[in-house]
Amino acid sequence: MADVQGWGARLKPAAIAAVLWSCFQIYVVFSGFMDPMILYPIHTVFGIAVGILARPLSMKNPILQGLDYVLVLLIGGVGLYTVANFERISTRIPFVNALEPMDYAVGIMLVLLLLEVCRRTVGYSLTFVAVVFIFYAFGGSYLPGLLGHRGISLEGFIDLQAFSSNGVYGLPLGVSAELVFYFILFGTFLEKSGGGALFSDLGVLLTGKYRGGAAKMSVISSSLYGSISGSAVANVVVTGMFTVPLMKKTGFRPVFAGAVEAVASTGGQIMPPIMGAAAFIMAQILGISYWKVAAAAVIPALLYYIALYAAIDFKAMQDGLTGIPKSERHDVRSGILKRIHLLFPLLLIIYYIISFTVTPVTAAARAILAVIVVSFVRRATWMGPGKILDAMERAAREAVTVAIPCAVAGLIIGVVIHTGLGLKLTDILISFSGGILLPSLILVMLAVIILGMGMPTSAAYLIAAILLAPLLIKLGVNELAAHIFIFYFAVISMITPPVALASFTAAGIAESDLWETGLQAFKIAIPGFLIPFVLVYNPALVLQGSLWETVWGTFTTLIGVIALAASVIGFFIRRARPWERAMLLVGALLLIVPEIVTDFIGMAIVGGILAVQFRRPSDLAKREISIS
Repeated sequence: MADVQGWGARLKPAAIAAVLWSCFQIYVVFSGFMDPMILYPIHTVFGIAVGILARPLSMKNPILQGLDYVLVLLIGGVGLYTVANFERISTRIPFVNALEPMDYAVGIMLVLLLLEVCRRTVGYSLTFVAVVFIFYAFGGSYLPGLLGHRGISLEGFIDLQAFSSNGVYGLPLGVSAELVFYFILFGTFLEKSGGGALFSDLGVLLTGKYRGGAAKMSVISSSLYGSISGSAVANVVVTGMFTVPLMKKTGFRPVFAGAVEAVASTGGQIMPPIMGAAAFIMAQILGISYWKVAAAAVIPALLYYIALYAAIDFKAMQDGLTGIPKSERHDVRSGILKRIHLLFPLLLIIYYIISFTVTPVTAAARAILAVIVVSFVRRATWMGPGKILDAMERAAREAVTVAIPCAVAGLIIGVVIHTGLGLKLTDILISFSGGILLPSLILVMLAVIILGMGMPTSAAYLIAAILLAPLLIKLGVNELAAHIFIFYFAVISMITPPVALASFTAAGIAESDLWETGLQAFKIAIPGFLIPFVLVYNPALVLQGSLWETVWGTFTTLIGVIALAASVIGFFIRRARPWERAMLLVGALLLIVPEIVTDFIGMAIVGGILAVQFRRPSDLAKREISIS
């Protein structure tokens, strides 16, 4: 009966559209080259259709349900019209050859339906930003001062957005259609075959017996799973269902358990080898291989997770917590043995990315096939027809949250390029910050966090990269470091109140207060907030320097983030007094500044606090003395 119900669910319109989208993308990668002005519109049509059907206006009102189907037919018509007129569209010269009457209707429907599905699937924030930019495009001639421009006609706007490669069908959408979709598909196939359970078991095996083992397990499993999921919220849901209850059971407060899971899951997007969608977009914008982006992210990602691991260890010592009980760990080894073969597809995709033997898309496609093949090694991991369809459906549903923001970002970028807003905004911010780097970095950080509060990481990064990266580069920041700085804060916005989606999701699982969990996540992630600043001042940490600069910078920053974690938690090797926490903070900040003098002063301060605490009896010893 359960199987019948499962197949019944797969026959719903949203599921059918999602599977068809995955089938189309698989066809594209195995059939060879497809012209972007065919691939991108079809990719957009599927994204909008799946988004509408997956998030209907009403589940009960038949009139509203009928309206959704009308909208799907309209966007299907937009796709058919674009493909049918491919020859004319691909050979015409934008802004020179006049549009045909039907082009106006198609362009208007594309933009309106894109905004509507963005409202449903991504939220009001990105939709509002897009509408503001549309008004800016048409109303620029009415604006005074530097922000003013000559404006754009309706024909010019439609030409830009629907019939050129500088609007909706621009670079961001290309990354979604040609790269990101396949890595999402790989992630869902690996998860459906049991990869998520394998990563959780590996986390338990590596850290379970140590103090605070349940929370440390969350760091391991969330970083592993997050590196293939690319979504902080999805990562929280998949790994948090197991890790959060176990953290609570072993003594962590619900608020702290939820916060740890949120921070650990968010970091998955910056963890190579397979990072979030924004990393692929960054590689395209910079014109470098994805591997260079992934390699540059290794040290910052490790620093992020080491700081979190240290915070957990300090908290466990502070509260006298132990590891996961042996009774909870007895099945871990057998679980790993049942699924260990699922590491092969992940190792295969890493090999392909490192060796440059095939393109990233081909690497993802071959890894998907490898998941299916190796799944049959054990009965528990079989990828039968039902699991394959489920993985394809889930991939398409997750891809909506990348494809739609990318299409909207393309719309926004088209306006920015056409109006010259990027250069104008750079001049405004430089005058506002006085051309000084640190105030400029803080302004950019705040802007990216605000953008990321209500939209996916990829969209927040894309918009900020176009608008704000030129400012940092103009101030002398290394180009790769500037983009990773923006990327980091687009990721960290998922745990930054007041709209901290990863924290709020984890709070729901932990059954803890939303605001307390969000603030606790922000608190333990403070070292992560400083790492991007280190990258700007010391680009050797993103491999933009000599080997000695990279090694020394990594060493001093590592000590700095650990000291900062101790300051935040209020515990080093002993409970830290207020003045000790303050000195640990000072030492951490000095270590983060890439200067030899400040490095040695910072190490002296941290070493001094360590010595002072080492000479002081522990709280447990004090209690024993008082009892005797």
